Amino acid sequence: MTQDSAFHILALDGGGTSGVYSAQILACIEQSNGAPVGECFDLIAGTSTGSIIAGAAAAGIPMPEIVKLFEKESPRIFQRRRLGSFHVRSKYSIRPLEKVVRRHVPDLTLGEISKPLMIMGSDISTGGVHVFKSRYLKDLGQPYVRDSDVALSDAILASCAAPAYFDPVSVGDFLLADGGLWANNPSIMALTEAVAKFGRAVEQVRILSIGTGRSVNLYSKNRLWGLITGWGRQKLVSYVFRLQSDASANMAKLLLADRYLRIDPEIEAWDLDDTKHLDTLKALATRDFALHSEAIMKNLKKPQ
Repeated sequence: MTQDSAFHILALDGGGTSGVYSAQILACIEQSNGAPVGECFDLIAGTSTGSIIAGAAAAGIPMPEIVKLFEKESPRIFQRRRLGSFHVRSKYSIRPLEKVVRRHVPDLTLGEISKPLMIMGSDISTGGVHVFKSRYLKDLGQPYVRDSDVALSDAILASCAAPAYFDPVSVGDFLLADGGLWANNPSIMALTEAVAKFGRAVEQVRILSIGTGRSVNLYSKNRLWGLITGWGRQKLVSYVFRLQSDASANMAKLLLADRYLRIDPEIEAWDLDDTKHLDTLKALATRDFALHSEAIMKNLKKPQ
């Protein structure tokens, strides 16, 4: 297989404020490669915070701008509600997130985006999965009806609506929540799309998968295992997301071997809404890009 025959995928995990790590990795790629990151991949897939970055890449927004978004806007997004509403409402109102997304994401529908883009959501009214797609199905001569008029910002908001953190989001007739419930690491979904929709052989696919940090000390042994006292509402959500990310990475590695590059730093057990460690995550990303730059470049297509 030649480099030119390869099908290049960028898969971006969910992970709340830790998405600054992924954005910084991509900013380093842009600086090193001298081209927008969207031009370096044939398909971009993102979940939750990864959907913000994926949507920005597909729309041609420079990645340093997205790094600044995380640095500047994260404290505004995660504004605590007043005391007394904790047990009956989501931890945060989604309105600040909505304002941030609409301010920074172009006013485009998915049908207006030519770059192949997948954004993962969860249909909580039916218990099913929900994948938003840009117009590439139409460009491939396949049926494309449902998402053509969906705003990119609406798809991102739905993908970011993590249970317990934010209320679900209505998009058309669908009631949607965070895609991390089933596809926090969208690698396997993107690989399936490459084979089933783009007609590529597994041997042609190369994936750069960027995580948002894995913790090895999430729970301790001596706990009272109630939902709040032991499992913890938000911590349980993070645990579910982490399990899915690991499962997807393991399957993708088995299928693709060295054509699957996973970059995912070891971090402390930081919550999705932690805003104190943005500088640390940026520094980790810069370090990891330097460590893996040669391998990363092998997983990029040559810009046109």
